[in-house]
Amino acid sequence: MTSAANFIWRSHEVLHRKNNMVVPGSLMLLAGSLIVYRHMTQVNNHGTDNLKTFLAMTLIQMIPLVALECKVMSCADPVGLFCKFAAPVTLMHSVFLFLRICQYPLYAQGYVFFSVLGFAGAVVTMSKGFKQRWFNIFQYPAVWKLVALAFVAAAFTVSADAYFAPVWRRRLRGYWWKLFKSVLTTTNHYVELMAFVPAVWMMYNEDKSGQHTTQVESKDTKRTSTAFFLFLVIFYFTEDIVDAWETKFRSPLSSAAHVAHFMLLLDFAFYILAHVYNPEKLMGELRKWLPADLAYAV
Repeated sequence: MTSAANFIWRSHEVLHRKNNMVVPGSLMLLAGSLIVYRHMTQVNNHGTDNLKTFLAMTLIQMIPLVALECKVMSCADPVGLFCKFAAPVTLMHSVFLFLRICQYPLYAQGYVFFSVLGFAGAVVTMSKGFKQRWFNIFQYPAVWKLVALAFVAAAFTVSADAYFAPVWRRRLRGYWWKLFKSVLTTTNHYVELMAFVPAVWMMYNEDKSGQHTTQVESKDTKRTSTAFFLFLVIFYFTEDIVDAWETKFRSPLSSAAHVAHFMLLLDFAFYILAHVYNPEKLMGELRKWLPADLAYAV
């Protein structure tokens, strides 16, 4: 445990000396450069470019995470602040994973399998890692407001497309049911894009209300942070690294975007875990339990 804590802390010292934003800023620059490169090298600029859309969505998904990391770095108690938004972010992930499972015919079998495992991981993280009961999920209004906003935005987007569609399409059998399923699919995409937005929402609302984070008990801190990042790292490893490996030859730009997103998440995880498992803090905890003469020697 001590060697792992030393490794995490040394990595933190290398990557975030004086709380600089070089690593997340560089990853954001890389993600933006991929979009520019795709735009400049695209042979046909007419019609929808699915790859460029994916790259743009990846960049949008990274923005809240960078804003979150920037805010946490400037906070006097980053761990206490982090423990406040871990549960709503996990809940947001469980929502879009549940929507994805409900629409399983749209996805490949392996993708659905990983989604089921991800949803199960979110449930275990909430119940065992955060010690949350599931009837308490409604105590996070930021999550449900964002889900409702995603649904309204999806309904507006799909309705606008349907309005400009040919009239004969509306007379097809099952048209309105397909339209509703399209709304759910778009809602799922929007919720996934906003997976880390509840944390940003909570932080800036906290600043406006003048509230301050309080120190969290060490045992609860370690359990919450370890459970949260264990879930996120495993889930996004399957989402990003596995997909990056599968598309490394077919679509190198897509593969690079996946890797950039995962590295940003990993950087944030190392920053928080370095504060939780700071060797100096661990030694301070040890001294409290030792006799005075032994504590001085330690």
